[in-house]
Amino acid sequence: MNFKRVAMAVGLSGALLLSSVPVNASNDNHNYSFRIYGLKQNSQSAGRYRQTKNYKNNWKVKLVSSGEGVHTKSIFWLEKAGGKNISESVKKQQGKGASYRRVKSSFPGGRTVMLTAQNSNFNGSEFNVSGYWDEETGRIQ
Repeated sequence: MNFKRVAMAVGLSGALLLSSVPVNASNDNHNYSFRIYGLKQNSQSAGRYRQTKNYKNNWKVKLVSSGEGVHTKSIFWLEKAGGKNISESVKKQQGKGASYRRVKSSFPGGRTVMLTAQNSNFNGSEFNVSGYWDEETGRIQ
């Protein structure tokens, strides 16, 4: 038996096997920047594809800057196309760390989702917000 042929066959088999293993989500920081409108109107980021079907694979959001002022809060959640909420909301304070949340267990995954937000106060104020988010972090909770 030729050692080189066996080694090549094993290497090729391993490469084929690894190519069929799904890629794990990584904990990325995708920037967002949009206007928050008054009277709790929704605002959204551009969509990102959430590949995972594991609802326990957390999404995250961080509010870095808010035109409403220092230490103010806005409410964030994920929606799929058509405006259906796929996660519970999280109230984020400007300048605090990122929050990680699950999507609803009924969400099948493999869909484009948007970060959605609104003012935490019921008033007519409008302001810009920015920060980062990730639709699937690989963090399982």
